[in-house]
Amino acid sequence: MINDGINDVPDNTIAIFYNALDTETDISAKQLIQRSTKKRDWFTPHFYRCLPLTIGNQYGFTISSQFDFAVEWDGNDSVDSVRVFTFLDESETDKLYPRIETHFGHGIVTINPPFTLRTPPGVNLMTINPPNHILPNITVMTGVIETDNIRRNFTFNLKIQMPGIRTFFPAGTPLAGFIPIPRYYADSFEIKDAEEIFNEETFIEEIQAYLDTAMFRDEVEVDYKHEVGKLYFKGVDVYGNKFPDHQGP
Repeated sequence: MINDGINDVPDNTIAIFYNALDTETDISAKQLIQRSTKKRDWFTPHFYRCLPLTIGNQYGFTISSQFDFAVEWDGNDSVDSVRVFTFLDESETDKLYPRIETHFGHGIVTINPPFTLRTPPGVNLMTINPPNHILPNITVMTGVIETDNIRRNFTFNLKIQMPGIRTFFPAGTPLAGFIPIPRYYADSFEIKDAEEIFNEETFIEEIQAYLDTAMFRDEVEVDYKHEVGKLYFKGVDVYGNKFPDHQGP
């Protein structure tokens, strides 16, 4: 079996297994899955000067649809309270992916791809909103899947926010995102007061750096267009010290 210590998914790899029960499947996952890119249609040049947003745009992968569709929720909890409109004949939609379905009621739309994804031992996949893509009237439900262990497909689920509104999604719209995360990694962290961790000298030095950075931003950078936050973008602090491990866009 996969990840039995012999047949492991390689590090830094997500393996795709196509649905063997779907004899109609004639599609590459690369037609539905894309690595997240830097560009966003609604970003102006100003946004790209914000390094956290620019890196965030590129985190993980997104899944999209081959075809236009729309959804509408009547506000009830039953499975049939959500309607899906594909604008195509059933014979056409049978050959297009992913399936847009309603299984759970409560205004939830299910994105069902024709494959499952497997990760190396100890690595989960986390479903998220496609980073900084604005989906009208939709919240992507966050799920964490043990994709190193699962031996079946999993779905992406979208929660319609407001009933009575027909929401349209053109073909190619990123519908959901996913990122690999080590199992237990986020769970292992806790919040502590810095004064409990560092000695007084180190603590005061860090507070002073915070104050000096704020002063530099407000009194120096502010006078130069597009320069606010440029030090962080370059990976240096207010004193010119380089960050030891800096990620660029």
